Amino acid sequence: MNKKLLWLVPLIVFMFLGLMACTDNSPVSRGPQNEGAMSADVQMAEMAIAPASAPSIGMKSYSSLPEESRIQIWGNISLEVQNISAAVEEIRSLVNHHNASETSSESGDSYEKYATISILVPKESFHELSKAIKNVGTKVTTENIGSNDVTEEFVDIEAKLNVMKQTESRFITLLSETYTVDEIMSVEKELMRLRGEIDSLAGRIKYLNKTTDNSVLNVHITEEVPITGSDWSFSDSFDNSVRSFVSFSKHIANFLIGLIVFSPIVIGLGLLFFFVYKIGQIYIYRRRK
Repeated sequence: MNKKLLWLVPLIVFMFLGLMACTDNSPVSRGPQNEGAMSADVQMAEMAIAPASAPSIGMKSYSSLPEESRIQIWGNISLEVQNISAAVEEIRSLVNHHNASETSSESGDSYEKYATISILVPKESFHELSKAIKNVGTKVTTENIGSNDVTEEFVDIEAKLNVMKQTESRFITLLSETYTVDEIMSVEKELMRLRGEIDSLAGRIKYLNKTTDNSVLNVHITEEVPITGSDWSFSDSFDNSVRSFVSFSKHIANFLIGLIVFSPIVIGLGLLFFFVYKIGQIYIYRRRK
């Protein structure tokens, strides 16, 4: 009996890999024939594990898989506003009103005043919040809305997860029927591997749920630069001109000083080149004679 259970472990692993290959090549959403083939393979694995007198456990139905589309939506909006601080406060008020959350923000005043806000907003409120935020600015400079359909990936991952969970339950049943140390270690090794893959797929499904139930909206705000002549002053302009002239004079003076310092070297190199040239001419002239 123990030997029989021991060779069943690699048989189950082999059948499990076959099921995974079928799942990868033929997603569940492509047709009922693939589902029937997958069910037959799983039932064969059940017959190999379960006692002859025990009824086989049928494969779990995929009726729980989502029928609606799974769409990831994101957007980027750039605005010009009259006052950065007031605009940021108004946008934050809109975020709270639409049950959204601010995930990050940044502001600065390098060449111009700016602020960037990243928002996680429920999918059903995305377009309404986008429209409200655009009304905050005096001008919408850029707007980019994108989407990604992950329905097929979601269905495929959930199908794999169902298969793995059923295989895990069968390994647990097999573990209760093992008696030797080798059998127990072999089954537990496969269980650990299966549970690692189950956790990975469950994490991916959780991420897809979060990114399809919520959308990301990035808002970049810059402050308008007033075009007026009220800030111009004759004294300021004169001072700037004087400073520019002094700076230019300093550069000229530095150039002349450098020329004087390095002139002996330049003259010496020029004389050396001249003497070499003359000696070369004399040598060529004598060779010709």
